[in-house]
Amino acid sequence: MNRWQGLCALVLLLLVCPLVQASSFSFTGTFNYDTDLQFFTFTLLNPTANVTLRTYSYAGGTNAAGQVILSGGFEPYLNLYMSDGTQMNPGVSGPCGGVLPPDPVTGACGDVNYPTTLSFPGGLWSPGTYTLVLSTFANPGVGNLSDGFFASVVLGQPVPSNFTCQVGPVGYQGNPPTVGVDQPFCDEFDPGVQRTGTWALDILNVDDASQMPEPGSAGLAVLGSGLLLAAGYRRRQRRA
Repeated sequence: MNRWQGLCALVLLLLVCPLVQASSFSFTGTFNYDTDLQFFTFTLLNPTANVTLRTYSYAGGTNAAGQVILSGGFEPYLNLYMSDGTQMNPGVSGPCGGVLPPDPVTGACGDVNYPTTLSFPGGLWSPGTYTLVLSTFANPGVGNLSDGFFASVVLGQPVPSNFTCQVGPVGYQGNPPTVGVDQPFCDEFDPGVQRTGTWALDILNVDDASQMPEPGSAGLAVLGSGLLLAAGYRRRQRRA
């Protein structure tokens, strides 16, 4: 093959197989209970910088899809795992400044912009499929994905249930309570303020992202291994 034939072949390849560009994905939904979880996966085909996870649940804003999200939702927590269910540094709310505005009611910055300076990875992400679990701030993961979440594992709360409006060390209210103790989404920053169950999440600069059904409590124990098998299958498919 001479130089001109090689050049023509390259041009044809670029025309037939356009470059894959990273994309932005926006999701919205509603929780009903403090113990609710929402699962997502996102995929990177190549080493990728500037992957960003951004919530609009607490203070609202305009997401990547141009949708205006109202303030007033619960304080979110982003639990991040590798393809085998190994825990990565989570995405916690705040701090104020930059892209995180204060909530108009509480004055707190309760949304998440990940990664922060304390998060890993903060630079180049490795190719693969990652699992992201959105929870309330009061119900973070306690370790790897199969280890479960704080409300059931540590507090012994049944699933589903509400506990943030309870009085005392478990809940966020003083005594006497100003919100019914059986209600969800009481605010830790302003005791007696009840939030809503609405959430919004952007997954930015990835090749693919999808929302998954929440597995049952028994399914959590095997989800990590299932994701590992799925990731291995996808890698084998790409090599074929």
